[in-house]
Amino acid sequence: MKGKLSVKRNKYIPTISSLYVNYAFQGIAAIIVSQNMSVLRSQWGASLSQVTLVLSAVGLGRILSINLAGIISDRLGRKPAVILGIISYIVFFLGLLYSPNYILGFIFSVFAGFGNAFLDTATYPVVVEAFDNRSKNSALSVLNKAFISMGQFVFPIIVRFMLNNDIYFGWTFLVSALCMLVNLLIVLKLPFPEVSHGKPVQTDLQSEPVTHYKPTGAKFQVEGLALMVFSFVSVSLFNIFITWIPSFTQSALGMKEADSLIWVSAYSIFSFVSVFVTSFIVNRGIHVPLFMMFCTSITGTALGIMLLVPNYYTVLLATFCVGFFAAGGIWQLGLVVLLEFFPFKRGLLTSYYSLATSISVMGIPYLTGILAESNIQYVFLLIVILAFLGTLSLYFVYRRYQLMYYPEKKGYQPS
Repeated sequence: MKGKLSVKRNKYIPTISSLYVNYAFQGIAAIIVSQNMSVLRSQWGASLSQVTLVLSAVGLGRILSINLAGIISDRLGRKPAVILGIISYIVFFLGLLYSPNYILGFIFSVFAGFGNAFLDTATYPVVVEAFDNRSKNSALSVLNKAFISMGQFVFPIIVRFMLNNDIYFGWTFLVSALCMLVNLLIVLKLPFPEVSHGKPVQTDLQSEPVTHYKPTGAKFQVEGLALMVFSFVSVSLFNIFITWIPSFTQSALGMKEADSLIWVSAYSIFSFVSVFVTSFIVNRGIHVPLFMMFCTSITGTALGIMLLVPNYYTVLLATFCVGFFAAGGIWQLGLVVLLEFFPFKRGLLTSYYSLATSISVMGIPYLTGILAESNIQYVFLLIVILAFLGTLSLYFVYRRYQLMYYPEKKGYQPS
């Protein structure tokens, strides 16, 4: 049995690797507007809040497509959903580049939301279905974030080089679209695991179905909604940070625009390293919700210190904490916990979890754009508040997780 399962896992490694590549460009797509904010404002003749409205369109695209994406992923298969996601990102990169005004930029940014929805509702279930062991698929799901971080590390360096050498900014859009097209052709030839609909699975460590506990059935109204709040908060933390930390350092520290972009690369380095640290400790069986609570708490504290005492050291501390603790894969861990609580219709549940993300991606950029036009410090005060809101929501998840996976502490017996 162990030999057969090993072959099954190996069979899908190229598929999962190709899906990870998509996330490098998803990471680029998330920052490509903010990294080119000045040139796009000039090209479109737009205000700061109008440019951030374009960022909000990504969230609108997710909201419009997330439920459909989940249904397609569950009913038609993961591969069609992945294909639709890649095509949507190609349309986004090319359409945004050639948009003559922010209104068309808004329309094409909606396609980035489509791409995000289709990739998320297919990729995460693929990892769960290809690797049945709970700790292993948690760790592998977090690795998606490593590729997002890779894209967000390299891209600001490239933009900075292009700004300093007067190179046409559009090359980054064109190359991104071309790379995703190549990956699309690769995905078409790769195998995907059969869609699982919550049937008992076998792990790579045992031949019997996974044991469940009777007295602690999960309730979507409790841990489900708490994880929706966390999903909103988690994405808001690092999206706000990478969008506005260049502006904050320009205002508070007097940095030049090209130099301020390097903070996003620093954030990405910390995020990249954190992914592997997080994968390692999750694979060792750490209490996941408790770990997530620690991450949001320390992130909020560091951002509060930076806001109160803005200097290079506190900015570096905040950049480290946001990258290492908030953006190192805890969003993905939250999704894995959700799928553990509710092992049915994983694509649809992923769409629900991502819906909270979509609301954040749609509303937060425009809100922070308005706040930034008044005072950039208000933007970072908002992040501090959100970080501790995330900690509060995770407390409810932690209590329920105790009952689900550590029932012996409450005197329960497995069925």
